[in-house]
Amino acid sequence: MRHLVTGLLLAASLPVLADGQATLETRSDQGSATMEVSWAGDDLRMDFPQQAQAGFMLLKDGKGYMVSQMQGQTMVMDMARLREMAESMGGDQASAGIASQQASAVDALEATGETETIAGLEGEVYRLQWTDKAGTAHDDDLVLSENPQVRELMAAFHAYQQSMTGEPDPIASTLEERGLGMLRFGERFRIAELSDESPEASTFTLPEDAMNLEDMMRSAPSQ
Repeated sequence: MRHLVTGLLLAASLPVLADGQATLETRSDQGSATMEVSWAGDDLRMDFPQQAQAGFMLLKDGKGYMVSQMQGQTMVMDMARLREMAESMGGDQASAGIASQQASAVDALEATGETETIAGLEGEVYRLQWTDKAGTAHDDDLVLSENPQVRELMAAFHAYQQSMTGEPDPIASTLEERGLGMLRFGERFRIAELSDESPEASTFTLPEDAMNLEDMMRSAPSQ
């Protein structure tokens, strides 16, 4: 799941969001995947049609959640609470893996003068040099756009990322300062389709009678 979301959480923030839907394509060492995204106002939902067991991710009222099925029971995990628990339990190995995927600094972001059309939108190609939290330097090519809807989509991803990490992303902040959104990030992420169609309000409803993380922890010994 971490690899699927990697690259999607690098985006520009806006104070107010509109509505829309998008299909995103990602690629990692584990293979390629598709993500269906819906957003309305400040709410965001991410579904993974190729991985039904993964459930979906939800940003609701400023809080990030992961909704999944476990042994026939619906589980709702608060991402901020999950992070706190992982930190208190000393998740060093997991933290090291995540650190290699998260940016600690943007070293350079420069336009190449080239353009590329993605999802019917023309964007400018940029060269991004950045350093991850493990101290490794990266050099990637991005396709960026000033299109408001692209910026809205990326703003929603950035908000979800902050619900998980508790801090803003340096790449996202840099793009925000320049008024840019992301159409493509190297080979790991691209927008395949983009629509301004408003999703149903029920899309952003948390399931009722679901177990939370504390419920799961309490029931684990008895199982």
